[in-house]
Amino acid sequence: MAPSSYFHLVGYGFGFAAFAMLYWGVRASLVARGRDAHLKALLPIHFFRFFGLTAMLPGVFNLAPAGFSEGYLFQIMAGDVLVAALALVAFALFQLGSPLRIGFAWLFNLVGTLDYLNAAARVTPSVHDANILGPFGWIILTVMLPAWLVSHAAIFAVLLSKPARTTA
Repeated sequence: MAPSSYFHLVGYGFGFAAFAMLYWGVRASLVARGRDAHLKALLPIHFFRFFGLTAMLPGVFNLAPAGFSEGYLFQIMAGDVLVAALALVAFALFQLGSPLRIGFAWLFNLVGTLDYLNAAARVTPSVHDANILGPFGWIILTVMLPAWLVSHAAIFAVLLSKPARTTA
């Protein structure tokens, strides 16, 4: 197989490293702002999970040649739209200071991570010809997927950490 067949995997690796470094660079300031502000800063990248709609557009992100059925592509699309909606609701709950915000953040992150693993873990290694991705598919696989993965990992880390105690 030609080396160009794996360019998207190299791009994914660089995208992951870039977003991990970006998060590492701002993490201390987010921690200092508190758990809620930290989580609110990590949620907005998931507003763009609606990009999964492109899985059903052959001219934009053509995964059919990689052997994925229309049913599976619909599953990717529906999962991403659901996760985008959950991210919007989670953000609104944080914005409103709702007592449901942390529980909903867990729900969002669990569903979002499972959706990510369902799509990324199956699609990324199955694409052996980066040309089928198209320009938008390339952006999804090398920019958006790494950003979403770093964000999910960071959200789990924040949710699992003990919130700082405040003194009155």
